[in-house]
Amino acid sequence: MNLHEFQGKEILRSFSVQIPDGVLVSTPEEAVQAAKIIFKKTNKNSLVIKAQIHAGGRGKGGGIQIAKSLEEVYEKSKNLLGKYLITPQTSKTGKLVRKVLISDDVYSIPKGRKMKNSFFPPKEYYLSILVNRDIEKNVILYSKEGGIDIEDISKKCPDKIFLEELDPFLGLQLFQVRKIGYDLGFNEEVLLKNFRNFLISLYKAYLSCDALLLEINPLIQTFDHQILAVDTKMVLDDNALFRQKKYASFRDQKEENPIEIEAFEAKLNFLKLEGNVGCMVNGAGLAMATMDMIKSCGGNPSNFLDIGGSADKERVEKAFRIILKDPSVKTILINIFGGIVRCDTVAEGIINSYYNIDHKIKIPVIVRLQGTNEIIAKKRLENSQLPIYYTSTLKEAADKIKKILRS
Repeated sequence: MNLHEFQGKEILRSFSVQIPDGVLVSTPEEAVQAAKIIFKKTNKNSLVIKAQIHAGGRGKGGGIQIAKSLEEVYEKSKNLLGKYLITPQTSKTGKLVRKVLISDDVYSIPKGRKMKNSFFPPKEYYLSILVNRDIEKNVILYSKEGGIDIEDISKKCPDKIFLEELDPFLGLQLFQVRKIGYDLGFNEEVLLKNFRNFLISLYKAYLSCDALLLEINPLIQTFDHQILAVDTKMVLDDNALFRQKKYASFRDQKEENPIEIEAFEAKLNFLKLEGNVGCMVNGAGLAMATMDMIKSCGGNPSNFLDIGGSADKERVEKAFRIILKDPSVKTILINIFGGIVRCDTVAEGIINSYYNIDHKIKIPVIVRLQGTNEIIAKKRLENSQLPIYYTSTLKEAADKIKKILRS
């Protein structure tokens, strides 16, 4: 589950991680009132207006604006709110900005104050904590080169990206904190102490929330040696929300694909992709293999859809309805291995779908059912006299997909 920046910062604040002052607003008028609070509290001549959407690259897309007066706050927030923001991580249509965060400009100095030390303006760093499934450990990625160009740096200069593996039983150790601090250039003892407190609190927040990703970009060192999380990206594990009731309410369904939400409510594991072959499979492993097979025969999967081991006739029909909402789908492949789920149950769901779906199923449907009650399932499909292509092997299914896509 993706969180907005303001939600991630709310969590971090509760774990004593330092973040800039900010106020969430949804109208230009609210933005002006929030700006008055921020200007008064920081005693600065500028603040930051940050669009709140589930996508990175907001700075490159114009979603982060500097304002130096209440008039600018009004105009710039008005230009963001209610508009679609296009970034390198959104679709071509972009994402609708419903809220903005009015935040302290940590790159400016309070009025009447002069900075003479080398820590101003602040230097940007990158730090993230995430799950590495290959090694079954949490890892910390970090770099001296933070900011909006971190993706380019990771591709062009991978040697500037450091990685620290965390033992799942021992957790984050103090020697690792010091090593990361030294690699980032935090050599003074006062600074190392503040970084230690920051990173320990950050890791505690990551574990406590059952997060899959906690990214701080940029992380900065202030003029008075404080460590500050300027921007935050958090992704929580959906499978752990049953024990994260407080954070489950943070889900913003307006930011998610409505079809994926519909599938989630129907207990279907669904992910929209850009392709022309709809997939209905049971089991994540079989689904991945099926998608590979589709690619190998010249097609592209339009979705990942796992109906699960407890699928019934209604769920199969719902899966059909969801796949058919994609106009780019030219054919549907149903690949079921009947272990827990019975093949005859899936067959009944297929037959019901043909009779119950209002606009009917007008594209070719290829079916491969193998396992429990597969003979019964095949007979029911044959007796239905529906325009279904029944195959016994994946090779037959692949050949049929090739023929359909070439016609």
